[in-house]
Amino acid sequence: MKSLTAFVSIAFVAALSLTLSGQGTTQPAAAPVFTGAQAAAGQAAYAANCASCHLPDLAGQNEAPQLAGTNFRANWRAKSTKDLIDYMSATMPPGKPSLADQDYVNITAFVLRSNGAPAGTTALSATTAVAIGTVATGRPAAAAAAQRPAAGGDGDGAPARPAAAQPARGHSVQGEVKNFVPVTDAMLKNPPPGDWLMARRNYQAWSYSPLDEITKSNVKELKLAWSWSMNDAGSNQPMPLVHNGVLYLGNTANMMQALDGATGDLIWENQVGPNSIRGFGAVRNTAIYGDKIFMATNDSRLVAFNARTGKVAWDVPVADPKLGFTNSSGPIVARGKVIQGLHGCDRYRLKDRCYISA
Repeated sequence: MKSLTAFVSIAFVAALSLTLSGQGTTQPAAAPVFTGAQAAAGQAAYAANCASCHLPDLAGQNEAPQLAGTNFRANWRAKSTKDLIDYMSATMPPGKPSLADQDYVNITAFVLRSNGAPAGTTALSATTAVAIGTVATGRPAAAAAAQRPAAGGDGDGAPARPAAAQPARGHSVQGEVKNFVPVTDAMLKNPPPGDWLMARRNYQAWSYSPLDEITKSNVKELKLAWSWSMNDAGSNQPMPLVHNGVLYLGNTANMMQALDGATGDLIWENQVGPNSIRGFGAVRNTAIYGDKIFMATNDSRLVAFNARTGKVAWDVPVADPKLGFTNSSGPIVARGKVIQGLHGCDRYRLKDRCYISA
């Protein structure tokens, strides 16, 4: 009995010690630092400008980090609300910070509320500097459920942007590539010196051109020959194709163009839509084979253009965009098969999995 009593006493002291220790590491809760109206306005601004990358429930995907949950709180606990506002206003949207100052403040209020911070009567300002860990203590389950919309909208589960997307331009510039030569399997394996027929030029991904006219001794003499303004939306990250002096260029919002490599003149243009940006909106690479150019769209379709004229040869769905699938990286051709992956595979799916198709 004495042994049992001693054991219970030791256990009680140990538990008390753990409790006191845990209390000592908990940051004291701060008073609310934003209003409900700010959080509501921030939610609308977030849906319009942030949800396509960070997702409607702030869970994040790929390059866009989580904005609600344990990862966010672990990274930002010791930083201040001012740090978060300053960071967003300097970097978001990626490559083109363009929101109003109050939008960044309101979005911060929405992010704080999504991480369990309560609203109050004091308005958040750009100079408010309160440790995030003292107000954002955990994400309420009810708030998480309320923020998760039904699938649909912008195709990746994100709500539609407030301004309706403009219709796609379609085959807006019509012309013809003269003296087009179909691309063969042999050409893909061993490209002509002046051609760039796939991402990184060959199947080995060497990113190397055998052209030798430009050398270390004359590179200083290079001058601008021409420039071309690409589609001004999203992030342009293309790897253009070059075949027989013609440059095939993928633009954001699912647009393909053919330009004269020597002059920069536009030969043809076709935007197959949707005319909207999902995620970063990039069309990173395309493919060429036979007399066709292949592009993966951001609503998970694969489109083949006639390389001579830009007309659509065929257009097939790869996956259902309403389930969150999209694409930014494009296809590669091998032995006559157009091989394409999927984007939107970073979150666990019970039924709908990602796959590679040909």
